[in-house]
Amino acid sequence: MKKWKPMTAWLITLSVLTAGLTVPASADAAEIRKADSATPTYTDGAVVPAAKAPAVRKAAQEKALSDYYITSGKKLDNAVAKLLYINPEETGLNPLIDYNYRMDKTLTGDYFYHVRAFQPGVSDAAGDFLLAKDDSCVFRRFPRENRTELLDGTTEKLLEKVEIYPAYKKIPLDGVGKVLIRVPGSIPYKLTLTSLNENTLTIRTDEHGQQWIYGVTRGKADVLAEVEIGGFITSKTLNFTVMDEKDQAREENRTSGWPIGIGIGIGFGHGRHHGHGGGVVIGI
Repeated sequence: MKKWKPMTAWLITLSVLTAGLTVPASADAAEIRKADSATPTYTDGAVVPAAKAPAVRKAAQEKALSDYYITSGKKLDNAVAKLLYINPEETGLNPLIDYNYRMDKTLTGDYFYHVRAFQPGVSDAAGDFLLAKDDSCVFRRFPRENRTELLDGTTEKLLEKVEIYPAYKKIPLDGVGKVLIRVPGSIPYKLTLTSLNENTLTIRTDEHGQQWIYGVTRGKADVLAEVEIGGFITSKTLNFTVMDEKDQAREENRTSGWPIGIGIGIGFGHGRHHGHGGGVVIGI
């Protein structure tokens, strides 16, 4: 027994020392495995093995979701509830499918909440909608067909947000002008232009249905622009100036910095005045 006890003590000591040497090594290996299996995060400029590219790409997409979209919360819940209240045949949303909804954090045209519905596991949107922030109207978008449909409400308040302005206020004689329209969400509209002085301006429609303003005689005249969306119309009177060549030259002198009244003439030949020959003559 006396011989066994020292041997036992020696074995116990050796076991403790061995454990002290091996445990940290095992812990380090576990940490490495843990770090290797951790979900990748996206960082600009980070260098990763090519095998991890799909996971990093997914992490970038998930980061974008949180940066640009609302995927939960009361605001999204209210928008979804409004959509589900509308006839499914009009929204195209199947009541039996549990969709994932996504709302842009930024208002579209500072007026619409942009909401899209996705079937689980599908990247293409099953529904694309614009909901007015004042609850006045709801549109369904068809991006591939470049069209929209009014699902609920009226466009009366939407038309208050429409901007109407001329592309150019000054039109050359026999030149052409255009009216520009800005509608929140790029909702389609119908534009009607009427010249209020056809002796100075006239309206013509091309083969694509686009209306243009043509200058007839020098002077000023107004054009009535009417925008129609969903059975409501807003209008604005726009003033245009028709310019002849002399007006245009004066305008060019003004914008180029030359004082009004400066004439530039080019002469060729042998001149006697101050011994100058042909050249550029600038006179005030």
